[in-house]
Amino acid sequence: MANTLKAFLLAVSLMLPGVAFATAQVPDTIRIDGEEHYLNTNPLSAHLESVRWEHPENIVISSANWRGYIASWEVKDEQLLLIEVTVLLGGADRGDYVKKSILAELFPSSPAGVPANWYSGALIVPQGEITNYVHMGYDSSYESYKVIRVDAGRVTEHLRLSSDEFEQYKDEKFEEFTETDEFKESLDRLRKEADGMTEEQIIGFMKSFFTERYLSL
Repeated sequence: MANTLKAFLLAVSLMLPGVAFATAQVPDTIRIDGEEHYLNTNPLSAHLESVRWEHPENIVISSANWRGYIASWEVKDEQLLLIEVTVLLGGADRGDYVKKSILAELFPSSPAGVPANWYSGALIVPQGEITNYVHMGYDSSYESYKVIRVDAGRVTEHLRLSSDEFEQYKDEKFEEFTETDEFKESLDRLRKEADGMTEEQIIGFMKSFFTERYLSL
């Protein structure tokens, strides 16, 4: 929880006036039924936090990819599998970048297609055209969505929702989330540390930042 709050507070700081880094993020990808999709969730984050992964010294970090890597996933036989993880490393010359796989470094004893047993949450897969572009995180809206609920790497539910249904679903789940100790503790912390934000802004940002968490309830 501490790492989540640190990331949250960093994200809050990026929202404040005068800071220009609250940028739309390059998503991971996921293959479902043989088709490739963008994934507006980062299932690898929990594992990287647990192993205290540190960025390579010459990694290229951009405002469009604060996490520093791009992962590829697949849903196969109702199992979430990690297929690949790559980073960009700086070369000898300015603007010279090299893409490098770090899958074997993260999972040295596992073959390709690593079962994501560490992950429980909701995978958000946007579908169709963008209907409202937002230059921050994964906040742009799409025509429809797939929501795939996962428990310890196993898929437990597939949902197909229109844009309106997705927003209603998020509203209902967020309302449930506001009754939890996790929400109340995070809100109290943010009231103290997110200087310059109103209560309405804090609640709105929590609804965006914790989407993956409360959709898994």
